[in-house]
Amino acid sequence: MNKQNFSPKQQSNTTKSTQHYARRGIYLSIVTYIIISTTKLIVGYSFNSDAVFADGLNNFTDSFTSIVLLVGMILSQRPADHNHRYGHYKIETLTTLIMSFVILYIGITVTIDSTTALINQEYATPTVINAIVGLSSGFIMSGVFWYNNRLGKRLNSPSLKASAKDNLSDALTSFATALSVVLSRTGIVWLDGAMAIVVGLIIIKSGYDIFKESAFSLSDGFPQEALTTYRDIVEKIPGVQAVSDIRGRNYGANVYIDITILVDPNISVQAGHDITERVEIVLQDTQNVTATDVHVEPFKQ
Repeated sequence: MNKQNFSPKQQSNTTKSTQHYARRGIYLSIVTYIIISTTKLIVGYSFNSDAVFADGLNNFTDSFTSIVLLVGMILSQRPADHNHRYGHYKIETLTTLIMSFVILYIGITVTIDSTTALINQEYATPTVINAIVGLSSGFIMSGVFWYNNRLGKRLNSPSLKASAKDNLSDALTSFATALSVVLSRTGIVWLDGAMAIVVGLIIIKSGYDIFKESAFSLSDGFPQEALTTYRDIVEKIPGVQAVSDIRGRNYGANVYIDITILVDPNISVQAGHDITERVEIVLQDTQNVTATDVHVEPFKQ
């Protein structure tokens, strides 16, 4: 017996609702990044701070990548067709992979340019306004991180999770940039340039983390701990004697599970069908699993 417990209409409505809320976080990131990056680029350039200017460049690329994520979300909602029977949900993950390459490129560029300037002793003394801008943007980005991280976990959205990681990185670099400006004004003239290098390295780390997670998902990787949790839950369902096999994969924010359960060989087909229904409902209600493909085999002592 093999039953795929899955309502396309129900999944479509759920996914649309999820994407509606997920887009709010992306919209918030785009607006915030545009305002902050513009401010930092102008202030950093006009008031002699390589660190603030580098951080502004970082935020500018963030506004671009957030737009890419939004486009990915929209494209992923295209309905299933003959060549994409599971839909286009992986486009969302693909856009996060593209975003990671952009972030890595910017991080490497900022690091190389800042290192060159520091080696050539091209020092400049930043003004107090740079510290104010860095500190203010740090608090703002902390708020955006909190919102997107909370929403990303609730919706299981790879785009929002990637965006939240970038938000946190930006908040920390803004605080560190503000500190470097203050310290450089006390006589440590090289610190502003050094901080620009640190910003570049943080950008690289952020890009690498996003690349790693996106590549894992696109290669059909799935957390083993999640599968163990699903197995433990299913084995406690009445009528399930054991779970012989379980596999999972992600399509954007959607979780698909293939599971083989062992049942009493003497029960009727209808009884076996009822057990598969319970498996689907339990996984959907307790673990937010989008679709469960249940295979039923007889349990042998």
